[in-house]
Amino acid sequence: MKKEQNGRTGPERLGPESQVYQMPVPTFTLPPHRHTNSFLVGRREILGVDAGSLDEEALEDLMRFVGRQRGRRLVRLFLTHWHPDHRIGMERVRNRTGCQIGIHASEVEKISPLRIDFTYDQGDLFPVDGGVLETIHTPGHSAGHCCFLLRPEGVLFTGDHILGTGTSIIAPPEGDMSDYLSSLSRLLAYPIQIICPGHGPVVREARGKVLEYIEHRKVRERAVLEGIRSGLSVPEELVPRIYTDVPEFLHGLARYTVEAHLQKLEREGRIRRKPEGDGFEAV
Repeated sequence: MKKEQNGRTGPERLGPESQVYQMPVPTFTLPPHRHTNSFLVGRREILGVDAGSLDEEALEDLMRFVGRQRGRRLVRLFLTHWHPDHRIGMERVRNRTGCQIGIHASEVEKISPLRIDFTYDQGDLFPVDGGVLETIHTPGHSAGHCCFLLRPEGVLFTGDHILGTGTSIIAPPEGDMSDYLSSLSRLLAYPIQIICPGHGPVVREARGKVLEYIEHRKVRERAVLEGIRSGLSVPEELVPRIYTDVPEFLHGLARYTVEAHLQKLEREGRIRRKPEGDGFEAV
């Protein structure tokens, strides 16, 4: 990564012809990640995706980037969803740059009393130099989570929907596994080439990553169902049986995703709650 004069990592361009810049910033996020990626799009009127300004140094990195070219300014900041590690520092960014900040309409109340300047939903378009940023509503990780597709470059900003390393946590009641899988499948209809995730490295094989995520969830779901059929009934029993490839200190987080799988399987009528107490049984 390119280093700025203060020794920090500054925004780095995705490629020589790209108008997308990545700026990882330290945040209080979930392991194994330690950074949230902010992305800057455009040459003069800049659009930002996720705030990522935990400290003053990160904000100065942003201001140096904006100030490199006369007349360049940050005009809009898009939040993929309301979780704190994706909106941290948003007010400082707005105060320093004068930008407007937006989020999906269903999540405005989630960050109250912080002020939102505009909202968006599925299919909304925002012009940027030589292209357009298209909103794709991708519920699952949160109800109002959105991805953004930069056309015609084919760059997809995915927040926590798809990560550069590992997989996203789906935590009920806000997280919904049925919605999440539907959202993943819907992305295959778009001309995506590069994934810019909220955490981890940029993914250059976008379609392959989406298919990998879908298959991973199907494998986990089959394992949950097999566990129930074998007599296991609660997440505490299922997690160590299923997540043998995950360090034990992450099993607490894995429990949320198992609960999401259980809720999906119950809605589909493939398992049911035990009449005599907690837990599930096969139908």
